Amino acid sequence: MIRPVENLRIFKRIDAGEHVRVLALGDSATEHFMVGAHWFDYINMGLMHKYRRWTDDKSSVDNPALCLNAGTSNNTVGELLARFDRDVAPFRPDLVILTAGINDANPRRHVSETEFRRDLLEVRARVEALGGEVLFQSCYACDVEKLAATRPDWAENLRPYTEILREAAGEFLQDNYPRWERLRRYDIAAYRLLMRDELHLNPEGNAVIGLDLSRALGLPVPEENLPWIRAAVFAQRLMDKLERETLD
Repeated sequence: MIRPVENLRIFKRIDAGEHVRVLALGDSATEHFMVGAHWFDYINMGLMHKYRRWTDDKSSVDNPALCLNAGTSNNTVGELLARFDRDVAPFRPDLVILTAGINDANPRRHVSETEFRRDLLEVRARVEALGGEVLFQSCYACDVEKLAATRPDWAENLRPYTEILREAAGEFLQDNYPRWERLRRYDIAAYRLLMRDELHLNPEGNAVIGLDLSRALGLPVPEENLPWIRAAVFAQRLMDKLERETLD
């Protein structure tokens, strides 16, 4: 959970009448590479519905947030840094949502835990130097049984690399991993209905991530849109139930 949301400066800037930029940075978990709505679309939608500005006569509207997707499949965090000056710096984002780490955890990419931690902190330092903030987002729990069948070394690395991201995140962390891991352990068949393959979400899975993040940011998806994503709403509520039972 992101605590405390009100400390994110982006909302204060919007309330002050400024226009802001929100940039999603990461690997294939961020890149919109397949059909259907992406999790970042839900942030765009939430910002639009909550903060859009109408003229006095209600004849025209302006949206105070520009959402930019800078995800590239297969990137490690080091590779995100290599293209930072091209894909991030020119836009001077007020908020960067960083979702990465799966590729760093792949032993064949030769990114040590020390390098991974260093690179995560370097992304934050560069964004802060531009006047922005970073919201770290841990990846959903991958289908480790399927992945372990062909890449046991990669499957074994996912948990410790996720823990490093948590440590680097500081106060602004959306921790998806435990919610998805509870569902995976509770009902693997239900979990797999949200996955495209062992490493990637399908549109329903993207909707769950989007619903969770938009809720955490106080940007709920309007009720009239929910019937179109029934499966994701059901999955989110099941994850909520499993989380409550764990905390009780």
